[in-house]
Amino acid sequence: MTVRPEPRPGLVVLIAFLVTLSGRFTLERVGLDVPVVNDVRVPLFLVLVLALVLEAHHVGSHPVEGGHALLGILALLGYQALSVLWVPAGAVTGPALGDLLAITGLLIVYFNLAAWDRDRVTATTLTLFHLAAWVYFLAAASGRGHHVNGRWAALGGGPNVFIRIMILGMITSLYLYLRSGEKLIWLVPIPAFLFGAIASGSRGGIVALGVTIAVALLAIRPRIDVDRIAKPLALVAVLGTILVITAGPSIAGYVQSRFVEATIGQGYASSRDVLFQMALGIFLQRPILGTGLNGFHTVTDLGFGERYVHNLPLSIAAEGGFVGLVLLMVAWLGLWHAYAAVPVHERSLEARTAAYCGIFIGATSLFSGDYYDARLMWILLLLAAVRPARTPVRPPS
Repeated sequence: MTVRPEPRPGLVVLIAFLVTLSGRFTLERVGLDVPVVNDVRVPLFLVLVLALVLEAHHVGSHPVEGGHALLGILALLGYQALSVLWVPAGAVTGPALGDLLAITGLLIVYFNLAAWDRDRVTATTLTLFHLAAWVYFLAAASGRGHHVNGRWAALGGGPNVFIRIMILGMITSLYLYLRSGEKLIWLVPIPAFLFGAIASGSRGGIVALGVTIAVALLAIRPRIDVDRIAKPLALVAVLGTILVITAGPSIAGYVQSRFVEATIGQGYASSRDVLFQMALGIFLQRPILGTGLNGFHTVTDLGFGERYVHNLPLSIAAEGGFVGLVLLMVAWLGLWHAYAAVPVHERSLEARTAAYCGIFIGATSLFSGDYYDARLMWILLLLAAVRPARTPVRPPS
């Protein structure tokens, strides 16, 4: 009798990735205005749910380990949604509520996918991030999407979005290198993606990369094999040198003015210091529950340009108070507990890579973005923490 292979997640992973990556893309960016579907998340979510139902019904429900990690995140998102009950008069909460609902939907989808086949889903997602990094890099290198000040960006996203994709491209290059049995060809894109990251001018993204590298080195420090990494490092160094010599002059002046003169010489921080002080002041005034969802924008009245704090913990502190900060810590600790519950030697390459990607996005959330921009952090860390339950070994009869 022929045994039918167990169905595995396929198209639904691609659709989930596109929904996640698209962010708040609207048809207005391409000159269209279609009611209801103007926010592309609406039709994409409908397609995603339909695809998940059509694929998942073949195998039914799946027992899962680490499921408590999702509960901590949902508790935080639920509290943030509930905080609309005490927002200041005149606060606009509809878009923010929509963002929280979208994050919740994505997390539930990825949780079910992880319970189905976590490593396959994660491997596909990481590969798609690598492909997306190439698309973004080539689009920016061709001059499409650059800001007027010269910062690299692409496909409607800003420089801070661009650097996130570039660094994820670097991390996934390392993942594909290790998965392929250490074929050096997968390391070739790293200098190009690093070049794109620097050209974005995102100082917070560069700092976040440094944080991620430090965490990775601390984790692998006892197991570093110098002989094993010598050739890959030499290849990346040579390719990087060639890239700097050939393409470096095109961004040298901008890098000098952005990173050296403005940041080091003038202490320019893109008003982040002002926003952080305002958020801390609001937290001290309303320390228990905060101002409520989108209350920071209402209280500070800084206009359209500065709608949020650009720092996830401070934003939650200002708008959710001490209760929000506690729930944020519970969510992070729940993810760590679920991830650490698996012994080091049993953690898959996919889980470890997803964890580093999530750490990087989390570090960038300390310098830029709002609640919806942190969705990648929650999704990647959830993929690192949640896994299908292991089948118990039955004793021989």
